[in-house]
Order: sequence, then C-alpha cells, then structure tokens
Amino acid sequence: MGVIALLSDFGTADGYAGVMHGVILRINPQAVVVDICHDIPPQDVHAAAFVLSTVYPYFPLDTIYVVVVDPGVGSERRALAVRTPRGTFVAPDNGVLSYIFARESIEEMVHLTNARYWLSPLSDTFHGRDLFAPVAAHLSLGVPLRELGHAIQDPVRLPIVEAAMQQDGTISGQVLYIDRFGNLITNIPRGLLSPNRSWRIHIADREVIGLAKAYASAPDGELLALIDSSGYLELAVRNGSAAAMLKVNRGAEVVVTPIVDKTDARKEEYR
Repeated sequence: MGVIALLSDFGTADGYAGVMHGVILRINPQAVVVDICHDIPPQDVHAAAFVLSTVYPYFPLDTIYVVVVDPGVGSERRALAVRTPRGTFVAPDNGVLSYIFARESIEEMVHLTNARYWLSPLSDTFHGRDLFAPVAAHLSLGVPLRELGHAIQDPVRLPIVEAAMQQDGTISGQVLYIDRFGNLITNIPRGLLSPNRSWRIHIADREVIGLAKAYASAPDGELLALIDSSGYLELAVRNGSAAAMLKVNRGAEVVVTPIVDKTDARKEEYR
C-alpha cells in the first residue's frame, strides 16, 4: 500500500480535489494520500507533465500518481494506468505522462476499461472523482493492472524539446515552465553548463553574466540566472518576478554562450 499522490488543475476553491481524497479513503481507509499540486493552470497539459517530471523522483518507489489535467474528459480519449520501476501512474492519455515515457521503462500499461473499478454512474465531466481516484485506491489494495483494462503500447506523447549545444559551445533552449514566483525554468540542464566555464545568458532583450549560487546572491530586483532545485537553468528576479520583468511566456527563446573575454568573466566574481 504505497502513497497515492494527486496532481491536478482543480485548485482548492472548490471541492474537486477534496472529493478525490474521500473516494480513495472510502475504498481504502488506510491509504496515505498526498497532494502534490492542484494549481496547475487550467487545461495546461504541458505544465502538468513538467511539474510531474520534477517531483516523482523524490517519492517512494511504490507511489501511485493520479494526474488529472484533462481537457478531453468525456471524449474518446483513453484513460491509462502505467507501471514503471519508479511508481504507477494513473492519468488521461493526453500526453501528460510524456516525461515518464521518455525517462522510465514501461513494465505494464493498460487502457482503463473495466468499469467494475469505477464509481457508478460515471460522470462525463469528472473522471478524476469517478474513474482515476477509485482506480488508484484499488491499485493501493493490490489489484493488478491487468484486471483494470487491456494492454496498449501507443500512448499519446507530447514532443519534448531538448536544449541543443552547437560546436562553438552556444546552447539554444527555451522556457519550459513559469512557477508562481515568476521564475522562468528552462530546458537547459545543468549537464550542459560546465562549471569550468563562464556563461552569458540571453533572454528577450536582456543579458545576464554568469550563474548565481542562490537568489540571495543578487541585489534586490536584479535579474539573475542559476541552476534550480531540479537541475535546470532558471531566470529569476531577487524578490520579484522574471516573467513580469521580461514579459515572456513559455516557449521564449534562451541562448547561452560561453564567455571568452576575461573582463566579462570578472563581472560575475561577486556571485
């Protein structure tokens, strides 16, 4: 009986997230239910996929993840349960598990078709309550995936845009996610940014020299770049919002170039 972790765009102003807890606990009163986040922007499958990718490595290996960002609810889109070595994922088949498919080996994957494990009647507008939550509860009680539906091998996958390094060391990337602080999280991983080099980061019409160690490394209101807690390059403003300052959205281009001028490199020494 692992943890059941919930991720959705339901918010907390209504009862949508809470009733999923109730459904799970009615089926398995011993379940441990954790809220990852219910403030994903409405219908933003890409944001949900990214947030899930940053949190699941820190949970127990037998965690059951219920991911409900589901603009296609009630349509012909499939519902999935996917078992991997890093946990089991229950979600609509709309690409929200794309990072999981890219990073983890799939041990078993089924299209959820066995209504025995759903609530009845099944709402056309709230599969989080009536389908995904009860399926997760039954999984936590030991019901095998094969009992929940039939095997498939063709889930929907969103394109995952990877940062690219050119021969001259220039790195081209983009903003993947904007968090509630207005921090701009990019798709440029730590591994591309050698600690033995100095870097110039370009975004919108601004330039940042060097990587800060922490937000507090820069003066109040200053734009800075650092490696965030998930290992990606992030643009932030000390006690402010980089998104508001730069007026950019997800997908904004970020270009990182190595510094060869020693005069420029000295500018980052205070960091």
